[in-house]
Amino acid sequence: MFLTGFMMLEFQKSVTSEPRLSSTHPNAFYVNRRPPLMPSPLQTLPPGAVRAKGWLKVQIDLQCEGFSGRLEQISRFLNPADNAWLGTGSSQRAGWEEVPYWLRGQVALGYVSGSKRILDSTKKWIEGALKSAKPDGWFGPESNRETKFGTPDLWPNMLMQAALQTYYDATSDQRVLNLMLGYCRFLSNLPDDKLLDKRHYWHYQRVGDQLASIIWLYDRTGETFLLELARRLHGAGADWKEGIANYHGVNFAQGFREPATFAVFSNDPSDLAATEKDLNLFRGEFGQSPGGMYAADENARKGKTDPRQATESCSVAEMMFSHELLMQFTGDPAWGDRAEDVAFNWMPVTMTSDLKALRYLQSPNMAISDGGSKSPGVENGGPMFLMDPNDHRCCQHNIGMAWPYFTQHLWFATNGNGLLSALYAPCEVTAKVADGEEISIVEKTDYPFSETIEFELRTKRSVKFPWSLRIPEWCREAAIVLNGEPIASRLAGPAFATITREWKPGDKMQLRLPMEVRTIGWTQRPGTLSVYRGPLAYSLFIKEKHKRIDKPNGWNAFEILPDSNWNYGLEPEPQFDVHTQAVEQNSQVFDERRVPVWIETKGRRIPEWTLDMYGLTAPIQNCPAKTSEPLEKIRLIPMGAARLRITVFPTVAEGADAHVWQKPPQPKPEIPTSYSFRCWWDSERALSDGFLPSASSDEDLPRFTWWDHKGTEEWVSYHFEKPRKLSECRVYWFDDEPHGGCRVPAAWKVQQREGEVWRDVTPIGEPTIVKDDWSVARFQPVQCREIRLLVRLQNGFSGGILEWEVR
Repeated sequence: MFLTGFMMLEFQKSVTSEPRLSSTHPNAFYVNRRPPLMPSPLQTLPPGAVRAKGWLKVQIDLQCEGFSGRLEQISRFLNPADNAWLGTGSSQRAGWEEVPYWLRGQVALGYVSGSKRILDSTKKWIEGALKSAKPDGWFGPESNRETKFGTPDLWPNMLMQAALQTYYDATSDQRVLNLMLGYCRFLSNLPDDKLLDKRHYWHYQRVGDQLASIIWLYDRTGETFLLELARRLHGAGADWKEGIANYHGVNFAQGFREPATFAVFSNDPSDLAATEKDLNLFRGEFGQSPGGMYAADENARKGKTDPRQATESCSVAEMMFSHELLMQFTGDPAWGDRAEDVAFNWMPVTMTSDLKALRYLQSPNMAISDGGSKSPGVENGGPMFLMDPNDHRCCQHNIGMAWPYFTQHLWFATNGNGLLSALYAPCEVTAKVADGEEISIVEKTDYPFSETIEFELRTKRSVKFPWSLRIPEWCREAAIVLNGEPIASRLAGPAFATITREWKPGDKMQLRLPMEVRTIGWTQRPGTLSVYRGPLAYSLFIKEKHKRIDKPNGWNAFEILPDSNWNYGLEPEPQFDVHTQAVEQNSQVFDERRVPVWIETKGRRIPEWTLDMYGLTAPIQNCPAKTSEPLEKIRLIPMGAARLRITVFPTVAEGADAHVWQKPPQPKPEIPTSYSFRCWWDSERALSDGFLPSASSDEDLPRFTWWDHKGTEEWVSYHFEKPRKLSECRVYWFDDEPHGGCRVPAAWKVQQREGEVWRDVTPIGEPTIVKDDWSVARFQPVQCREIRLLVRLQNGFSGGILEWEVR
């Protein structure tokens, strides 16, 4: 702490040691928590207090007109004529997570944007939820209470409460508090064996969401029964304090914050430490890539840590929100750094630049984003990388909260009736400070693309209050200038700088955050590099070619294909030239064609680095990679603008210590195929790709299955361009005993097509049925253009094929 003229500037590593935020704070539109809860150094502002400007307003405006803001036109789960959340039509139709996922983002979007249309779109859903409250406290669809386990599924109601909280903070509608208190009493009355039944997988892993709602409710009511309920829920849910409780990507993004959320009730430093430990452990194993996320293309899998592994869009949105909440609960500026890392480097690429389509998965290294199934290269099968507003159900409804919640958390109220600029983006905040004086602060900046953030105070009269600024961890030489005069310099983060003075109308403050280009190495892959400048990670610029796939409703899907080389490595000690340009007004900065900053460096192509058998960017091999390709000038653009990207670069060299890379095996030309049924997860391409299994349970190879058809008769056929003379079929069946549901078939035979009729071939002996080897059917030679396998699955089991050869 030191004095500068008539002001006091304080430099804090956190604000957790400060006194409890007073319930008389002029921004206290709710009564802040009181003992025995942990002191809260930060308080959210009312919805709509922060309005986006500049590039952030572009995101908000695009979302209003994009698939998320118009999702009622697209989603079958948002049909008001047949929806359990509204009590219309089927008692179970659309009664689970989709409506509240969408609603919490749509409500926040309405207040952040000020759009009457968006707010009007939420009214019937808010009213439906409020009117669903029952005398015993339950609310929402009865199908979530009356489940097959005889215990309630609480997960959808965790989401709906979040939507209702934003609505209440904007409207003070007392029905919200009545509903939530009634619901929490319902939970309190449940016996321990029914409170949080772990057979309901999602609520068991994500109990921290309910704890956050209880904090919110306690702040506004002070009802002491909530404290015991919180302790019971914490004890009944997944144990995140003792380590990583679950490896599902979205579960981790929500679950890891549970111990620190419970710390608000326990006042136990070990609970806070557990959240930090979980994050470091998980990212240490699965997150060795830039942007603050991790490899969990559904679940994080041991050994699947290459930067070509993907992250789910829901995980990105939830991770942003977790960091924002943790900054609020703890007052630790490091959570602000983490929120920006995810927001700027991952969130934009979950969608097309016009926000009219989204994809389920994205990777740090991804040279293609098409509609083909990449399983089991990534765990999830199907068109997970296709930009499609009609698909990717959970992310389609959940992603809408990301930018509105980010906007709401740009500013907080602080101790001493002051304000904190917690996250940086162009905006305007209107709030009350000191003894109730309303002020506005206009934040002008192109951050995170530029180094300077300018603030202009608008107030009717002079007013004294503490104003805090977050200094990011990556910045070692931050400086603050007030009305043209330097007041602080060489500030290093992560920390808060707090200036307490009598502020005057028109005061202008400038925060300078010098951004140096830096490289980061990754211990899992020695010799790899990633490039950062300030909070932005940088990717190789890959020219994008968009291929439209028309949809009947006009909300089209897009494949994004590479239209330039992507397989570059960097020199071990690269040199960088930074180029900047002004942000175009109303332009989308997270678009490869319009980035306001880019970096030029030099690299060499690695010819052996190609797409692999799954159609994914092949894993990085030992570095430096040996290449004799010429040194070329290459361009790096912000990771958040690169929907195709290389962000973890191998290093390259020509000397004896360089490693010769092996080109990954490539699939054989595909034989056209038809089938009775195929699991959406799998691919018919697997039948003839030429990759030979090591066993029937080989889960590293693409496969074709009839899952989840069980005990049925199924078929699959080949179509040849010209008639072929055939006398043998060899099939390597997929069988994932004992854990999965696929087995070798009960019986199978071969047929050929004659005109419009399928006829059995003349067998030479019975077809064999073998596990972990080829099953063979021999028959009298036939000349045909179409041949098929007719398969009878075992009772109670499905089946599939890893490879099918014809001879």
